[in-house]
Amino acid sequence: MMENNNKKIICRMAMRALRYNRRRSILLFAAVALSSFMIFSVFTIGSTYYKMTRLQNIRMNGADFDAVMYGGSEEQLEKCKTDEDVRAVGLVGVAGYIEETEGDKTANLGTVWADETFWNEMMSPARTSVEGTYPQEKEEVMVTRKALKTCGLEDRQIGDSFRAVYVDGKGQKKDMEFRICGIWDGYGDKNVFYISKALYDTCGYEFSSVVSGRCHIDFAKTFLTEKEQQEFQEKMKLDKQQALIFTEGMAASIPIYFGMIGIVMITCFCAYLLIYNIMYLSVAGDVRYYGLLQTVGMTKKQISTLMKRQMMILGSAGTLAGVLLGVAVSIGFIPVILGSLGINADKIGGVQISMHPLVFLLTALVAGCTVWIGSRKPVRMAVQISPVEAARYRASYGKKSRKKTGKGKIIWRMAKEQFLKDRKKTTVILLSLAAGLSVFLCMVTIIESQGARTIVSNYMDMDLVLYNDTLKKEDSDKWEKLMDDRFLGEIRHNGGIKQANPLYFARIDVPWEPEFSDQWMREFYEMWMYESYDHVRESYRSGTLEDNLFCIVGIDEDEFDYLTETLNTKVNRKKFFSGKTCLLYQNGLDIAESDLKGKRVTCTGYGDPDNRRTFEIAGLTGENYYMAASQSRMTIIVSADTLKEFLPDDQITISRIAVRYEREYDRQAEKEMMELVGKSPYAKDFSSTSKIEEKEMVEEAQGNLTEIGICIALILAFIGILNYMNTVTGNLQNRRVEFAVMESMGMTQGQIRGMLIIEGLFFAAGSLCIAATLGTGITWLIFQAVNYRNVPFAVPTGPVLLMTAAILLICTLIPLFVWNSIAKKGSVIERMRQTK
Repeated sequence: MMENNNKKIICRMAMRALRYNRRRSILLFAAVALSSFMIFSVFTIGSTYYKMTRLQNIRMNGADFDAVMYGGSEEQLEKCKTDEDVRAVGLVGVAGYIEETEGDKTANLGTVWADETFWNEMMSPARTSVEGTYPQEKEEVMVTRKALKTCGLEDRQIGDSFRAVYVDGKGQKKDMEFRICGIWDGYGDKNVFYISKALYDTCGYEFSSVVSGRCHIDFAKTFLTEKEQQEFQEKMKLDKQQALIFTEGMAASIPIYFGMIGIVMITCFCAYLLIYNIMYLSVAGDVRYYGLLQTVGMTKKQISTLMKRQMMILGSAGTLAGVLLGVAVSIGFIPVILGSLGINADKIGGVQISMHPLVFLLTALVAGCTVWIGSRKPVRMAVQISPVEAARYRASYGKKSRKKTGKGKIIWRMAKEQFLKDRKKTTVILLSLAAGLSVFLCMVTIIESQGARTIVSNYMDMDLVLYNDTLKKEDSDKWEKLMDDRFLGEIRHNGGIKQANPLYFARIDVPWEPEFSDQWMREFYEMWMYESYDHVRESYRSGTLEDNLFCIVGIDEDEFDYLTETLNTKVNRKKFFSGKTCLLYQNGLDIAESDLKGKRVTCTGYGDPDNRRTFEIAGLTGENYYMAASQSRMTIIVSADTLKEFLPDDQITISRIAVRYEREYDRQAEKEMMELVGKSPYAKDFSSTSKIEEKEMVEEAQGNLTEIGICIALILAFIGILNYMNTVTGNLQNRRVEFAVMESMGMTQGQIRGMLIIEGLFFAAGSLCIAATLGTGITWLIFQAVNYRNVPFAVPTGPVLLMTAAILLICTLIPLFVWNSIAKKGSVIERMRQTK
C-alpha cells in the first residue's frame, strides 16, 4: 500500500477525535493538568518547606550563621575571614552581666557586644522590628521589652536612663547609669543587653577567651559534608578550651536534602502511575477504532502519528494548564505564609517567591516523559493489530485459567480470583495506593516529630521549673531562701499539680588530696580559668585559696530514676540512697568516667572541717540542670536524705523546683503557680522556664510550617487515590459484559456489590500492609535523614487511624459508585451486546 503525505489531514483527525470524545479528552486533559500541578506544587512547596525550615533554624538561633567558634585568636579570625568557603564572620563578645537594677535586685541579665556584621547582617533575618540605633557610647544599651521587664524597667522608653550594678569580666562591680538608645524585637535570646564596643573594651575580657568570644561563621556553601566540617575544624587549630559547633541546619542540610529528594521521587512515581493508567485505559479502549482505520487505507505509521498527535496536544495543554495553576496557587499562597510569619521578605531576606526555571523544566520533562511512556504500549498495540483482530478486540483484564472449584463462599472466592487474576494490574494498584499512603505516613510522622510539643522538652519533661536567682550572686552572703518546705507543700497541695521535685543545695569544702581533687581541679583550671592551676595549687593544698566554691545537691527518687537513665553506667540504687555513693556534674571537663569511677571524694561542711563525709564516685553526668552555681568548681550529687543528714537545715536551701501538671500545658495551673510566686516577698528574685512559653516560641518560629507539610501530605495521598480510582474504573468497564453474563445466570446486583466490596477490601488490606512494612521502613530512613534534633521515632496514632479508615472507605465505595453507573446504562441484554 502506498503511503500518502497527509499530515494536515491527520492533524484534523486528531482534533476531531478529541472533540468527538469530549468526556475522555477532558478526563485525559484533567489527568495531565492535575499531575503537572502536583509535580510543580511538590517541587515548589518542597523548596518552600526547606527554606522555611532554614528560617526556623535562623529564628531559633537568633541569627543566620552556620557555625560558632568559642573564643578566637587574631590568627584564627584572619583564617576565617580569608577562607574562600566563608562568606561572612560575625563577632559577639560576652561582657559580664547586670547584677541588679533600680527595679530588680536579682536581674542577672547578660551584656554582650556585637560587631556590625553580626548585628546588621546575621541578626537581621531574626529581627521583626528595630527602633533607634546600635550603641556607640559607653553608657548606651540596645534592649528588648522582655529584657526591660526582667530588670523591672518595663515602663522605660528610648532615651530614658536607669542605674544598674554592672559586673565586668574581672568580677568588679560598677554602679553605672545606662541610657536606652534602641529597642528591638524578634527571635533568639532577648534577655540580654547589647552594649557598645567602647564598654566591651573596658570589661576585662579578651575576645580570644572562650568565656567571652563568639565567632559566628556563615559559609558560602549551602551544604558542608562531615569531612569538610572536620577539615575546617582542623584548619582552625583549636586549643583545649575552644569548641567549634556547627548549627543544626548546616549539620543536617545534606540529609534533609536527600530526604526531600526521596519524597520527590516517590511523588514523581505516583504522578507517573496516574498519567499512565488513564492513558493506557483510554487509548486501549480505541484499539478497535484504530484497527478499522487500516481497512480504509491508513498505514501503521500514520496511525502511530495520529495517536501521538492526540497525546501531544493533550499532554502539552494539560502540562501548561497544570503549571499555570501551580504558579497561580504559589503566588497566592506563599505571600500568605510570609505575612502570617510576621516578616517582610523584601527587607530581611526571608523566604521569597522563587519560580526557578529548573522547576518549570522538571515539571514539563516529567509530565512529557510520563505521557510518552504511558502511550507507548497502547500505540504498539493499535499499530500491530490487524483489522480482523481489531474488530474482535476486547480489553483484557487477566489471563484465563482453569481451576478446580474452590472451597468457601462463592462471593469471597470470586473476589479473590479477580484480585489475583491480573497480577500486573493488581500490583500497579497496590503500589499506587501504597506509595501515596507511604508518603502521607512519612510526612505526618516528620510533621508530628518536629512539632512544638515534641521539640520542647523541659527537665524531666516538666511543665515548669522555678529558680532561686539569688544563688547566682557571687557574694554568698546575699543568697536567700526563697523556697522552703512550706513553699514546696503549697505547690504539692494544689489540685492541678501532679508532681513537684525540689533540688536541695548547699555549699561545702573539698579538701585537697592527690588521688581525686587535685586531678579534678587541674582539669577545671585548664578548661575554664585564665590562670594556671600550678599558680594556685599550693594555696588550694594549704586551704588558703580564695573563692574555692564547691557545692553539693540532693535529689529525690524520681530525679534519680531520670538521671540514671541518661548515664552510660549502672548506679547501685541502694548504695546511693544509703549515702555510700555519689555522682558528679562533669561541667564540660575532659575527664573519662572510667578514670574517676570507684575513686572516693571527701567533703566537709562549709567552714566546718570537723563535719566530714566521704563518698564513692559512681558516675558522671553532663545534665546542666545539676549545675548548682555558675562559678562552682565542683558539684557533688547525693540523695536529699543524705544531704539533710550531713548538713544542718540552715545551710541547705532549695535552688529550684521542677513541677509537672496533672494536664500537660495546663494554663490555669501555671497561672496559679505564678500567683503563688507573686505572693512571695522575694517575687522578683524568682525566674522560671515554662514549657508553655517555649512551645509558643517554637510555634511562632515555625509559623505555617506544619500547615505546609500537611498540604504536601494530602496532595500526595490524593495521587494514590486517583490512581486507584482510574484503574478500578477501567477494570470495571472492561468487565461489564462479564457482569451482565453473571446477572443472566442468576447473580443479583446485591451479590455483585458484595463481591466488589470484598475486592476493594483486598486492595485496601494489601496497600495498608505494604505501607505498614515497606512504607514504615522508608519513613524511618527519611525520618532519620532529617532528624537533626534527635527526636525519638514514633508513628502518630491519630493520623494513621484516620488514614486507615479513609482508605477502607475509598476502596469499597469507588467500585460501588462505578458499578451503579454501569448498571444504569441499559438492561442485561443491552450490556451483554456492548463491545466498548
